[in-house]
Amino acid sequence: MHILKRGMIDMISTSILRHGSRLAIITVAAIQLAACASAAKPEAMIATVPASAAPFPQGLQHAMCVRAVTGGEKTNALWVSKVDDQSFKTALNSSLGGAGLVGEGSACSFPVDVNLLGLSQPIAGFDMTVTSHVNYKVFDSAGQPVVLATIDTPFTAAFSAAFVGAERLRLANEGSIRTNIGQFMDKLRQADIKSAPKMAALGGN
Repeated sequence: MHILKRGMIDMISTSILRHGSRLAIITVAAIQLAACASAAKPEAMIATVPASAAPFPQGLQHAMCVRAVTGGEKTNALWVSKVDDQSFKTALNSSLGGAGLVGEGSACSFPVDVNLLGLSQPIAGFDMTVTSHVNYKVFDSAGQPVVLATIDTPFTAAFSAAFVGAERLRLANEGSIRTNIGQFMDKLRQADIKSAPKMAALGGN
């Protein structure tokens, strides 16, 4: 991929020498096309809890776990940046853990199942906006749903964030998922958890 990128840049330089005009735009476009796509980074998708945020229900504290994440896609370096299941799961688990919601060890009274329904991504552009569509299901220890939510969140990575389009798209993916997880956590704050059930071991992570 790096050889391909080097070759395209050499071709651009030769074209500039020959033609001169209009090559600034062509140069930008070609370099962006030559860039390798990289997967969204889990650490960049972690949502943090603002100090001013409302508290979570007592029953959810140290009682949750991320049971399953589906619907993600692995990134093809020759195509565009995507978000895979494991990266999403890591980011969500870290977000919940940072908020004091994850149970210790395998103890979990409120498992979370997630389906990444898709990413609405631009083909190209200077400022790139990605909208993530995610379905969340939170169950109690009896298997009854306590939170059901489908959340759609746009996030724009400005041109100034990264010169190369492939990098801006990754940043937009990460920002959209981070915002999505943040809104899911807002839903948890509003959940009607009547009591804290006894912790149950699920035997998984």
